[in-house]
Amino acid sequence: MTHRFYCPPPLADIGQEFNLPNDVFHHAVNVLRMRVGDAFEIFDGHGHAVRAQLSHIEKKSARANTVTVLNQAVESPLPITLAQCLSASDKMDWTIEKAVELGVTHIAPLFSNKSQIKLTPERAAKKYEHWQRIVHAACAQSGRNVLPVLEQPQTIKAFLAQQKNNDAYKLLLHPAAAVPFKSLVKPTAHQNITILIGPEAGFDANEVTNATDAGFTSTLLGPRILRTESAGLATIAALQTMWGDF
Repeated sequence: MTHRFYCPPPLADIGQEFNLPNDVFHHAVNVLRMRVGDAFEIFDGHGHAVRAQLSHIEKKSARANTVTVLNQAVESPLPITLAQCLSASDKMDWTIEKAVELGVTHIAPLFSNKSQIKLTPERAAKKYEHWQRIVHAACAQSGRNVLPVLEQPQTIKAFLAQQKNNDAYKLLLHPAAAVPFKSLVKPTAHQNITILIGPEAGFDANEVTNATDAGFTSTLLGPRILRTESAGLATIAALQTMWGDF
């Protein structure tokens, strides 16, 4: 398996030598123990990727040469936004990682009234940086060259206010929903699909009302109630199976 790393653009031209970013140097040399001559891939998050080869390793830095341009395209034809209410412990990390692997294009972390996790502005900023690193790593692992957009954490009220004036295909996962998932009408070509997932304790009544007013359709995947960390992922997988590239 070829190791892949995220490097901010611009990528070096073919045959050009470049310095590895500090985090890539640490992971490649100190963690993976890569050596001069070892090949790897780098991607810029905007759809471009190259194969490179380590050329020099110093104590605290390393350089590499770009060898060839890579043209693999693995992005889903479905533009999916996962609007995920914050979950406790490492559940949110896991959900973000797997959502990236499944092909989402946007992730919107939300504070909801029943969320068990509360973050100060300082902690929210640190969480955002942590989640961004998870997005980078998940793209590297899954072969994606385009980074999904990770939104700053916001309240569900603010998020729903923004949703009122767009024409996205909006789904609210809710155990009391009247519309079965398998009966949903297919979205139009290139229409953004937004999935809204509640926290461990679920949405409160006002949040459901506000989501409905914003154009969300309440639906459920089946008779079993899923946990917050798996509901969105199961929905993404189902969408990719019905209308995407699964």
